Amino acid sequence: MPNQNPKPSRVEKELNFSDKVLEKIANHAAQSIDGVLSLSGGAISDFADRFIDNPTKGVDVDTDEDNVSFELKAVLEYGKSAPQIFDRIVNTISHSVKEMTGKDVNKISLEVDDLMTMAEWKDQNKSKKDKNNDK
Repeated sequence: MPNQNPKPSRVEKELNFSDKVLEKIANHAAQSIDGVLSLSGGAISDFADRFIDNPTKGVDVDTDEDNVSFELKAVLEYGKSAPQIFDRIVNTISHSVKEMTGKDVNKISLEVDDLMTMAEWKDQNKSKKDKNNDK
């Protein structure tokens, strides 16, 4: 009698992630850290963000095989420890990327674009919303 459950042949597997997906993971992970007010992009990104929500803003990724490097640009909360915030960003992004993709993060760099108090941040965002609602 033939074997009813033949041994399956070995399947070649390949799982890939677009840069946009990796940037989105890093963006969400970084924004979840207390003291990170926002990730910021350049002038073109800021202009585009007036019209659409950009979940990859302020994050650039470079991939090589199973290693991933990120460059982030952020506005941090004034009065909080930037080195401590950065350590939390590194740990959170590294863990999130590994958990969701299986890839190792080998480098994360952060450029602090601005420091703002929470009151300044809220005022700035309120002003942006008011300008967008006037259009």
